[in-house]
Amino acid sequence: MKFSEFLWNEFIYGGHYLSLGAPAIALFTMIMLGVTIRLEFLLIAYLGAQCIYNYNHYSEFTIDALSDSFTAQHIKRYLKIHPFIVAIYGILFFVLLLFLGNLNAFLFGCFLLLLGLLYTIGGKNIAKRIVGLKSLYIAVSWAFIIPLTVIYCSYYFDILVLVLFLFVFFRFLVDTIFYDIKDIKSDKKEGILTFASLLGKDTCLDFLQIWNLISFLPLLIGIFFHILPTYSFFVFIIFFYSFYYIYKARDKNADIRSLTYIIVDAEYCYWPFLLFLGLLIPLR
Repeated sequence: MKFSEFLWNEFIYGGHYLSLGAPAIALFTMIMLGVTIRLEFLLIAYLGAQCIYNYNHYSEFTIDALSDSFTAQHIKRYLKIHPFIVAIYGILFFVLLLFLGNLNAFLFGCFLLLLGLLYTIGGKNIAKRIVGLKSLYIAVSWAFIIPLTVIYCSYYFDILVLVLFLFVFFRFLVDTIFYDIKDIKSDKKEGILTFASLLGKDTCLDFLQIWNLISFLPLLIGIFFHILPTYSFFVFIIFFYSFYYIYKARDKNADIRSLTYIIVDAEYCYWPFLLFLGLLIPLR
């Protein structure tokens, strides 16, 4: 394998691409709150996400290997040192948060990291008994980046923070449910009650098109009542972005895995840029 190919696979299947969503959401939140951009916190958010996802990849390697997943194929190349990599991400997360943040941010960050790790440790057993728990758990965990950013930046909790939390939670439900489409066979085999495994691919995609629109209600309501700045309307462009990949997934020959890892994982990286675009092109 060429080194360039290894780097690309590491970027995608090593979790880096998805983990960039954490600092993107943090940056999105800072812009919305109108606070000073704390660049070091973007790194902290990325490290936390990488710690969680790498721990998940290592813990579920045996299961993923049975389905010959691309993730398992890639991390097999350095599986022996994977625990060390997870530890490095975790230690850097804690050290930077402790020394660069405040005590409340450190404590909440510890809680959030633990929340992310707990699903891998025991969440699947509960997900076999509660429908949709997997998607709801992951969506809530990512939405908690909002209060962590608020605490780190010493901002106060208000209706704006609640609107942002609901928006991130709703959006992540779209993406996590879509994520589960590629795992319908394995989830059914393990008895995990995801929306995708219960509804089937086509019905699940119908539901996602409806939820894709509903997920923007917090954003639109926030703008209507002047809770959010008008320029945040540019984020609504993501509706068409999601509409495209959900529609594309209906094709019998659609590469769901590529749509998931390349298109879906990129969404959150666009949010801050859409806000900057809104600032450059003000709506009247």
